[in-house]
Amino acid sequence: MAKPKQIVVTTKVIRHNPQFSRLVTIPLADVAPWKLTNTTVVEGSINDVELGRRSLKHWAERQCWWLDLPEPLCQKAKLETGDTVELVIRLASEELPLELKELLNKNSTAKSHWEKLTNAQQRMLREDILAAKSSAARARRAARVLT
Repeated sequence: MAKPKQIVVTTKVIRHNPQFSRLVTIPLADVAPWKLTNTTVVEGSINDVELGRRSLKHWAERQCWWLDLPEPLCQKAKLETGDTVELVIRLASEELPLELKELLNKNSTAKSHWEKLTNAQQRMLREDILAAKSSAARARRAARVLT
């Protein structure tokens, strides 16, 4: 059976502590077809407003998955705690940024350091590099950590 390209969930915006971001939860059964075992990067929308790349995390105590909703996103989507929302998510590409690929191909030290990172560390570094707006900034971020 093929993994669904996207998952659509109706859920509520919650906040456990005023110091933390709002979040939405997704039942385990809804994400089960993806067969996830750890934090995974997704893209999608909430009430038709783009989420960008977000980390979908497992919440063992609550038997669900969750996504944080930073304040700028809440403002853009006009989200308040308690709102019922439609969340549409799809698995994000795991392809490495071009600048990171080039560094790993050209620099054996960088490649060695990359290979020593755990999958979670590689994911976090990939996402940090992807978040840079310019190619030069992405190259600097990759080199700073790996060389």
